[in-house]
Amino acid sequence: MEHPQPDDEPETSFNYVVAIGASAGGLKAIQELIAELPADLDAPIVIGVHSEPSSKLTEILKSKSSLKIRKTRDGDILKKGWIYVVPGAKHALFQNQRIHLSDVVRDSGFRPSIDAMFMTLAAEYGGRGIAVVLSGTMKDGMRGAQVVYDMGGQTIVQDPADAQHAGMPNSVIYNDHPETIRTASELGVWLRNLIGDK
Repeated sequence: MEHPQPDDEPETSFNYVVAIGASAGGLKAIQELIAELPADLDAPIVIGVHSEPSSKLTEILKSKSSLKIRKTRDGDILKKGWIYVVPGAKHALFQNQRIHLSDVVRDSGFRPSIDAMFMTLAAEYGGRGIAVVLSGTMKDGMRGAQVVYDMGGQTIVQDPADAQHAGMPNSVIYNDHPETIRTASELGVWLRNLIGDK
């Protein structure tokens, strides 16, 4: 069942906003990470996974978590304690405390573009942004993670030895400044300890 939004007034008191990017092998990692999060986490989370329009990621995660989870709609206002799952093959961009969906991101062969999601997270939230890089092939997310770092935010990365596919984690580890490198479940604990309950 779809969780309704509690209201449509923007919140301005975020200490953190979390964006999670993944590709191949990411479902298992996401499930392990969010299993460690409290249902009333004091931050919104946006999850983008390379996928097709037919992706059932939202439905799968709802069956595995007590957190409030919804498939992102264009213009959704970010709320604490919510997980927003980017629809398959759409790009997600942060702007004015909302998530905007787009079909077009230049210079990206990935849908959704994790780089674009992280870059707009950095532009919108600066030092309050947390980028999470999980299992995946290739290097989507590497450039965006660098921008998050440049803007004062933090990037945390799944340990390549814990990931089903180490390409995305390794690209960030070798080219960026990750705050920590841990198993997926340990990343969830790290986020829980940093952010806390609302």
